[in-house]
Amino acid sequence: MGKKSVFFGLMALMAVGDLPAKAQNVTASRPATIEAILKERGLPSELKQGEGNPYIRSAYDDMPFLIALMNCDEAKANCATVQFYFGFNDRKGFDLEKLNEWNATKRFVRAYRDSENDPVLVMDVDTDKGGVPEAVFNENLSVWLDQMQQYRRFVTE
Repeated sequence: MGKKSVFFGLMALMAVGDLPAKAQNVTASRPATIEAILKERGLPSELKQGEGNPYIRSAYDDMPFLIALMNCDEAKANCATVQFYFGFNDRKGFDLEKLNEWNATKRFVRAYRDSENDPVLVMDVDTDKGGVPEAVFNENLSVWLDQMQQYRRFVTE
């Protein structure tokens, strides 16, 4: 092998060494990736494991919300999707026509009355097949936080 080949080979290795590290994708199968983003945004994060699927408790602007880890395997692990969840337990029987009005004007979130007749807001994010880039999950989180604030005003007015 000639000196030029060795020189160019070393140059190529040095160039590869300078590439930035690839950011870790966010996925429901690795809840710590979700918790890290919440903490970076200054939001509380508490992973809970009950009888059902795991979930993360958080809050924003005095509004507690959950991030449910969904589509998990039988061991309640290796989850594929998340569902953001926010609800009111002091507005029983909130008008369905008003909820339909809300849903008709929103694209990424949906509102309904849960089994206890409480108005809730949910948003699904698919993190299957390797997850989503941190920037994409962060944007989804921003949409969620904004929609929660709007929903609080909508339900409490």
